[in-house]
Amino acid sequence: MEAGIETYLNRIASEQKISFYDYIYDLYDFISNDDFRTLLSYFHSMLNHWFDVMNNDIKIKYDDDNNVQYAGGYFHAQDSRDLLGIINEIDQLISNLKSTEYAFRLCNSNYADAIRQCRRFVVKSGGSNIPEGFPKIEIEELKPIFELATGIALSQDKQTIYAGMKLIGEGSYANVYRYEDPNYKIPIVLKRAKHDLDDKELERFKQEFNVLKLLHSPYIVEVYSYNETKKEYTMESMDENIYKFILNNNTKLTLETRKRYIRQICRGLEYIHNKELLHRDISLTNIFIKHYDDGVDVIKIGDFGLVKMPESTLTSLQSELKGSLNDPDLINVGFANYEMCHETYALTRLCYFILTGRTNIDKQKDGEIKQFWIKGTNPNREYRFKSVKDLLSAIQNITEENQ
Repeated sequence: MEAGIETYLNRIASEQKISFYDYIYDLYDFISNDDFRTLLSYFHSMLNHWFDVMNNDIKIKYDDDNNVQYAGGYFHAQDSRDLLGIINEIDQLISNLKSTEYAFRLCNSNYADAIRQCRRFVVKSGGSNIPEGFPKIEIEELKPIFELATGIALSQDKQTIYAGMKLIGEGSYANVYRYEDPNYKIPIVLKRAKHDLDDKELERFKQEFNVLKLLHSPYIVEVYSYNETKKEYTMESMDENIYKFILNNNTKLTLETRKRYIRQICRGLEYIHNKELLHRDISLTNIFIKHYDDGVDVIKIGDFGLVKMPESTLTSLQSELKGSLNDPDLINVGFANYEMCHETYALTRLCYFILTGRTNIDKQKDGEIKQFWIKGTNPNREYRFKSVKDLLSAIQNITEENQ
C-alpha cells in the first residue's frame, strides 16, 4: 500500500464524480498531494451541503420565554442515503490511510458530534426522522475540518504550512511529538492530550501548561502556547532524558561533571519550591538535558502534570501513586499528603543514579554515597533531608576519596 499510495489516491479521486467549493479547497493548502487535497475538499464540501440540507429540515418553535426549541424534522430518503454514503467514504479512506504518511482525522468537534448522532437516526431507506432536540449544525466554512494525524498546520504570511510530526513519547495523559518549525527552523515539541481524558484529567493537563508558563528558570523546560480547541501545547525541545544520557555515558563522566548536573537540578527544584510548589513526579525520564555546540550541557526539569499547588483541588486522598522514584510509603499516607520529605526521597534516588549509573544500593561500597542514600531514603521521614539545600550540601561533600 505504501509504495502505491499516490496511485491509490489518484484512483479514488478519479473514479467518482467529485465537486467542491474553491474556497474549501484553499483551506487545505497544507496538503502537498493534489489528489488527497481534492478528496478532503470534496468531503468537507459535501458534509457542508448535506448538513445545510438537514438544518433546513429541522423545525423550530419557541417556548414562552421566546427561547429556540428544536422540534425535530424529516430528512428525505435520498438525502439520507447520500449523507451516509459520504460518511462511509470518509471512514473508508481514514481506515486505508491510517498507517501511511497521509493518515488523517476529523478535527472539528462539532462535525464529529454531528456525524456520531447522525449514525443513530439516519437510515438508508424510507427517510429519516430527525429527533426532537437535535440542534442545527454549525457549518464550518473558514477552517479545515480535517487534519493530518501526524502533523501540525502552522500559519505563515496568511498561508498554512504543514510541518511533519514524529511521535517521541507517550504518557498517561498525553502523546508527545516533535516537529521542525518552518518559520524559525528549530525543533518544537508538542504535547497533545489523549481523547479519552475526563474533565478532571483535562484540567490537570492544562494546569501543567499554566504552571510551566509562570516559571522562568534556565533549569525548567519552557512552554510556548496552548491550543484550547485541540487540547495541546508547544514547548522547547530537549535532546534526551537524563536516564538515557547517563546509561550511554556512565563510564566517561567524572564525579565533578555528575555533581554539576545535580547542582542544576537542585537549583531548578529550589526555584519551584520557593514558588510554594512540589513537583511530585521526579523520575529518571522527567529530567532532560540539552547539549550545546560549545560543550555545555544544561539540565532542565519537565513534566509538571502532578505538581502540588497551594489551594489545589486536583488531588484527592485516592490519588494514584505515581512517579517511578517516589516513596512507596505514599500508598499508606496518601498522595494528597505528599510533603518535602517525599520530594527529597525521590531526589535522593535520582541523584544516586546520576552519581553511580545504578538504581539500587545492593552493590554500593561503604562511603559517602551510600550514607547519602541511607539518609535520603530512610524509612523514618524525620531523618531524611529537610530541603534541597541540605541534600545538595551532602552531595558537595562527596569526593573521589570518600565516595
